[in-house]
Amino acid sequence: MVTSALDGYSVCIFAYGQTGSGKTHTMEGPLNNRGVNFRAVEAVLEKSKSTDDGLTYELELSILEIYNESIQDLLRRPGTAATKLEVSTATGESVVKGLDRKHVESVDEIEKFIAWGAKNRTAGAHAMNQDSSRSHSIITLYIQARSDRGDTFSSKLHLVDLAGSERLDKTMATGERLTEAKAINKSLSALGDVIAALSSGKKTHVPFRNSKLTYLLQDSLAGDSKALMFVNVSPEASDANETICSLKFAARCRDCALGKAKKSQSRLSTPRQPARLR
Repeated sequence: MVTSALDGYSVCIFAYGQTGSGKTHTMEGPLNNRGVNFRAVEAVLEKSKSTDDGLTYELELSILEIYNESIQDLLRRPGTAATKLEVSTATGESVVKGLDRKHVESVDEIEKFIAWGAKNRTAGAHAMNQDSSRSHSIITLYIQARSDRGDTFSSKLHLVDLAGSERLDKTMATGERLTEAKAINKSLSALGDVIAALSSGKKTHVPFRNSKLTYLLQDSLAGDSKALMFVNVSPEASDANETICSLKFAARCRDCALGKAKKSQSRLSTPRQPARLR
């Protein structure tokens, strides 16, 4: 999936599940056992430098969070206030206006920026988790490739750590935490509605605009990209109801066929073969 991004395909990888089920561990991981985010970006970086197909790659990284239906740049300078950003699809591509992109050329730079973004992410305590992520975090790697003849293509790799899904009565949230929980559940419900519409197989309206999350990922879920979702569940018996909900969501995702993925390219003279999926 990850190396397909170097072949001109847009790729989207999610982690979904209730609070405390291991989503952030899956995507970030500790220093001694790195998660998907670091491994994926590192793999793309290393492969882009070792290729012998005559293509030159430029990589940029952005990290944002969607908190209470507001998009915030997690790579903003320390001490600066978060600025509300908006999504535009005027060009046919989902673009966050004003979002900072960092040029990356080394593993050390990747490490620094991912740690920087994680430190700025919104977290808060409730009954299910004392340090729960209260926002959706999206790391995006932008890939620009150019051949010796000047032909180009571009693609994106989205790495998404979704905020925890849970019933409001179980979190015992009040005040600000209750507002956060409602926003999280609304956006996850919108994601479910998009997946349901895509799974129907009919030429029906897909409600991408119902949340900032789905609107932002519209061009990566609209049928031309490759998507994968980790669904995390808790082993605790007390979480059985949440686990059933997560597994039902996983079943809906499994039955969703986006269609044949397409490359984003401009006059590529020597198209590469798509990566074999494992």
